[in-house]
Amino acid sequence: LSIILSLINGLEFLELTQNSFDIKQANISLWLSTAAYCGKDNIETHEFKGPTEGFVVTDVISNIKTDTQGYIGYLPSDKSIYVVYRGSESTRNWITNLDAYKTNYTSFSSCNCEVHKGFYEAEQSVISSVITQVKLLKIQHIGYSVKVTGHSLGAALAQLTAMDLINAGIATSVYNFGQPRVGDKSYADFSSNVLTTWRVVHNADMVPHVPVTIGMDYAHACTEQFEDIYGDLRTCDSSCEDPTCSDQYTLKETTIDDHLIYLGLPVSCSSV
Repeated sequence: LSIILSLINGLEFLELTQNSFDIKQANISLWLSTAAYCGKDNIETHEFKGPTEGFVVTDVISNIKTDTQGYIGYLPSDKSIYVVYRGSESTRNWITNLDAYKTNYTSFSSCNCEVHKGFYEAEQSVISSVITQVKLLKIQHIGYSVKVTGHSLGAALAQLTAMDLINAGIATSVYNFGQPRVGDKSYADFSSNVLTTWRVVHNADMVPHVPVTIGMDYAHACTEQFEDIYGDLRTCDSSCEDPTCSDQYTLKETTIDDHLIYLGLPVSCSSV
């Protein structure tokens, strides 16, 4: 049985890593990420609509100390299991965001790299229960893919969680929105080779520009999907910091307004 499950997981990994950007998948992930802003006390009774209609919440992600929130569940119409993180909403979350100190990345010792200390501590505070729940759902829903998503801080936690899921032998892909940089260049290169991350950036969104590259040695992993001022999407180059995509703007030229709407959807609980 273990051999069969390993073969199935291997086929899922190939499928997840070979797929190109999928706008339908992006919309599902965005609606789920937006619903995370409804909060841990409301998500289990939330009526999922639009592309997420029929979504079933099976577990709430919550750590009081790090103020990390999200949820886990599955979408039958998509045959997928989702791990979803809430973005920045409380003062404590913003403190986590602003702490740009790095720490050793221990999930993959072979990486020999560093990641954002606040993001990593927040993700590590919940990852054990997340992996346990995803493994349980994989047994209950044979053939379902595993996907992780989030907006803002939630996107950073999603990227780190996907790496830990892969390290636990669970094939995973990521669709993120307005993600800040998570680690140094070594981490960015390593994760780009291990994980398929579609990192959607809306035009001059400020958050993907922090922490900064110069002086702090932060870098983005691939692959950026750039949404321009007209709402048109295009896939950016393999440098992961394409100067013709969001990096065309300096930090001073960015705006928080573009962080609050993605693919035409205001990122607010009331929108979904």
